[in-house]
Amino acid sequence: DGGEKKQLAPTLVDNKACMDERQRKACVMLEDMIKKWASSYARAVELAPGAQQSRELKFVALFSKPSKEEPIAWPIVRVKFTVPDDFEGVAHPRVTYTLEGERMVFDVTTDLGRRFKESWLDRIVMDKRAVRADMAIMDRTRKA
Repeated sequence: DGGEKKQLAPTLVDNKACMDERQRKACVMLEDMIKKWASSYARAVELAPGAQQSRELKFVALFSKPSKEEPIAWPIVRVKFTVPDDFEGVAHPRVTYTLEGERMVFDVTTDLGRRFKESWLDRIVMDKRAVRADMAIMDRTRKA
């Protein structure tokens, strides 16, 4: 083994391990902002792909709805966030977000952006489950 330590990939539990200090502060602010959103969903915030290298304040929140039958819930819904560079000096930073698979950009400084709806996540979850069910039916008919 040569005494080398393997570098393990960060997990959701240690999602701030690869963030710089500014990204960590922005992530904590985001976590605080979204903790009241969609109370029946579990959530985790991590850097968006490429943000570690670019040092941008871009994040992805992963939402899942655990239940007794499915404690590790599928599907996961991703919400992409962008935090402005001046977020620390502003009382209400202009954080924007986009729901997975959608083009609409919400701004948390507007009424609509502030009123995040759990039903938005529910709709995406239902769409993903419907696609999976359709694919299973197609797979069965192909094998028949």
